[in-house]
Amino acid sequence: MNTKLIPRVVVWVAVSLLYTPTLQADWSFAMLGDTRDDRFTTTTGVSPYLNTIAQKIATLNPELVLVGGDLVNGNDVPSGSPLETYSLQFTNWMSAMQPVFNYSTRTGIPIYPVRGNHENCDNEGPAITHLKKAYYDAFKDYVPLNGPNYGSTNDQVGFSYSFTTNNVTFAVADQYFYYTTNGYHDLDRSWVTQQFQQTNSPYKVFMAHEPIFNTEHSDPGGFFGTNAAGLQIREDFWNALGTNGVQLYLTGHIHNETVASTTNDYGDTIIQLMAGNGGAPIDPVGSQHEPGVDVLYTNALFGFSLATVRADAMTIQYYSLNTNDSSWTVASYVTQISLNQAVPEASSAALLAPAVAALMTGRFRRRRRN
Repeated sequence: MNTKLIPRVVVWVAVSLLYTPTLQADWSFAMLGDTRDDRFTTTTGVSPYLNTIAQKIATLNPELVLVGGDLVNGNDVPSGSPLETYSLQFTNWMSAMQPVFNYSTRTGIPIYPVRGNHENCDNEGPAITHLKKAYYDAFKDYVPLNGPNYGSTNDQVGFSYSFTTNNVTFAVADQYFYYTTNGYHDLDRSWVTQQFQQTNSPYKVFMAHEPIFNTEHSDPGGFFGTNAAGLQIREDFWNALGTNGVQLYLTGHIHNETVASTTNDYGDTIIQLMAGNGGAPIDPVGSQHEPGVDVLYTNALFGFSLATVRADAMTIQYYSLNTNDSSWTVASYVTQISLNQAVPEASSAALLAPAVAALMTGRFRRRRRN
């Protein structure tokens, strides 16, 4: 072996390691929403199937669980019911989710929720103050307190938040701070965009309760409004998400599981995922959807989704509960979100290592001459 070559190899390996991306071990997170009960039969405000779903999620041992709103019935309960003490419903929800996370001991798999209309007002009207406070008191100690705060009338700390786990950045937005008299809501779009602008995570996931695009019927719009102004807001927001690297929008509100693909004005593809009905009354699957939305998969069963994150792609599987015997089915359909990482410029990764090696080669040649 020519020992004179060893210093060159060491330099090359050192520089190569410096510019080689760190490989991320595979990990997973679960997603579901709409875990409330039927308004006419509820005694807890929570679906009787939620504990069964939580047990199954726990066996898969994901790193975290996302819940896309409508955790409980909220004000949609029989008049005079003890459930009108809203904190009781959230206590019942925490009990049902105990296989995933034990709120008494603060141990288990972290859960990250967001409010739905049933945590605001079941008919999507102005917020019910006591219901909003009960949600805040229940979950404020278990989510990041980094949401937008513009004063007491729009303090979203504890409601909207963002965080990064491994190689995924999540932004969670409350959609119920901007109720307007025409019946539409809004969200803090600039704050959401900022969360994704300031991170270089290869995967980016946005979560809020209501879909941005209709997948059950052909009428455009909905959340931002169906007039020209509302549709323009939606277009601008979707463009901002895509250009800042968001690949997945996790939502709920419609009580089934639907995977839809959309493309913004710049060719960025974003999957809108209604990740699973956590036990709310099942909605029938629609046969139409608005133009520009490609519905890839749908089912009308209780269940959840599981995303497995690898270095090169995120793969999402869909779990459905058979309520007759509590057995589970995993759909043959799988969503895969490929990672399109930018190639490092030649000036940094491709040229630096050879340049340093060449310098070291010259250095050792001069030593030999001497």
